[in-house]
Amino acid sequence: MKVGIFHSAFIGDLALCGLLIEGLYLEKHEIYLIVKKPSAILYKNDTRLTNIISIQKKRGLKKLSSISHIADEIKKLNLDVILVPHQSATSAFSTFLSKIKKRISYNKNSFKFLYTELREFNVKHHESVRCLDLAPEWLISEKIRNELMRINRPILRPTDNLNSFLNKFPNFFKVHKYFFIVNPGSVWATKKYPLEYLFSAVKTLMNMNIEIACIVSGGEQDKKDIEKFIELLNSNKEISERIYNTLDCLPLNELVALTARAQFIIANDSAPLHIASGTNTPSIGIFGPTDWESGFAPASEKNVVLSYKNALNKSLSCQPCSKHGHKVCPQKHFRCMSDLKSNYLVDSVLALVPEIFT
Repeated sequence: MKVGIFHSAFIGDLALCGLLIEGLYLEKHEIYLIVKKPSAILYKNDTRLTNIISIQKKRGLKKLSSISHIADEIKKLNLDVILVPHQSATSAFSTFLSKIKKRISYNKNSFKFLYTELREFNVKHHESVRCLDLAPEWLISEKIRNELMRINRPILRPTDNLNSFLNKFPNFFKVHKYFFIVNPGSVWATKKYPLEYLFSAVKTLMNMNIEIACIVSGGEQDKKDIEKFIELLNSNKEISERIYNTLDCLPLNELVALTARAQFIIANDSAPLHIASGTNTPSIGIFGPTDWESGFAPASEKNVVLSYKNALNKSLSCQPCSKHGHKVCPQKHFRCMSDLKSNYLVDSVLALVPEIFT
């Protein structure tokens, strides 16, 4: 069958669709991924996909015209069925206007009346499995579904393409046997682990293993955080030669490839953490205002959730305070992050990959 997946949320949410894509691929369906343009590169050259269609969502008065345009683009695909994980008005109305006969989303969708079939939104499932839940048994058999649910994480297919990275750092793999990736950024300010703590932890870890390199990654929206973090790292001569700033040389598809090779990754509750789940890379997920137990925890076989509750063995009455995070802490104290001193991060890494630091 010709199956569309329409997902216009954040890049991290798109990475979590990897298990659904794997299931549809194993059933030999034609898969059409419909995403926002900046997200399309995440699945570039993924052989499981028949095609990737880039769309542009707009706001305000232009929103209606963009919905009509997206619907027309979807209609051209002549799909048999479309699966919609993202529960937004734009997704719902665009899908409805495309006139695809079978339109499937979750039963908790506010616009569920625009769909032809509704699937259970299981709050106990990891988000990658919830995406898989969207596919009825006539799309993905019970046998394959059970196999994928045992994996219980997204599946990304990294390629060998690291052209942009190697153009800037041609000798990286000749010089370094071990490396880890740190992503200091997030779309939401309160989801960011304090840079001073992050610097202190990275410095400690790199002094414990004088051969390991640190790759600092992030998008253009993370530029200020990355520049400040790099400045802190470069102030320490003992580690500065092993620091690699990839801000201008690591597109999303290459981040997937590089993450697959890394010994571990440190990230906030953000896209790189979910990419690491997709490549099964050992990962530290740092959670402040958001809830890792709602289906968005790191899902690699080896992972650690660093949070106030887990580190200090007690709870904050205000945590979690948001689904996505805030620009500023509503309580003004930011204790969910500020109380997570760097030693807790160091201990988390040593618990995750002790063999690298012995």
